[in-house]
Amino acid sequence: MKGLKISERSVSRYLRSLEERVPHKRRRYYEPVLDMIPGVQSQIDLGRMSGIVIGGKEYKVYFVVFVLSHSRLMYVSVSLRPIDTEGFIRIHDEAFRYFGGCPEECVYDQTRLVVIREEFRGLELNNRFYQYATMVGFRIRACEGYDPESKGKVEAGVKYVKNNALYGESFSDWTDLEVI
Repeated sequence: MKGLKISERSVSRYLRSLEERVPHKRRRYYEPVLDMIPGVQSQIDLGRMSGIVIGGKEYKVYFVVFVLSHSRLMYVSVSLRPIDTEGFIRIHDEAFRYFGGCPEECVYDQTRLVVIREEFRGLELNNRFYQYATMVGFRIRACEGYDPESKGKVEAGVKYVKNNALYGESFSDWTDLEVI
């Protein structure tokens, strides 16, 4: 159909009508979150922040935030080095001691500390961390990639740490920072 003249507005209206009739996106599936039952779920996320002043010098700080889904009780661990698998396991032990027990399920994003690879929602887990979770007795639940909405409680905790607990603060030494 050479030479056919169609306005942009006509094309736009036609495409809008197609969007209404033809499903073009996968619909989001929402799972019920068992946050009304104590001890069932904890959400865990990692973060980092640059420019934290400790003893007059600026550092990049790495942190892990744990939030119990029922009570919203939060535990934060900070580190000057990137967190590896052994450190992640140690931090879990600290958090579970702080909470007074271990939840039935821990929810994570697709961090390499937990999930090595995902293919069609089949997960290849970090073997060392999986062994730890099995030994301690909690289920690992990994969210779909790039889906912060599925663990919103801990995302709010990470935001709190970045925008309130650490932002603009100056710490006299490392132990002063660990107290936050």
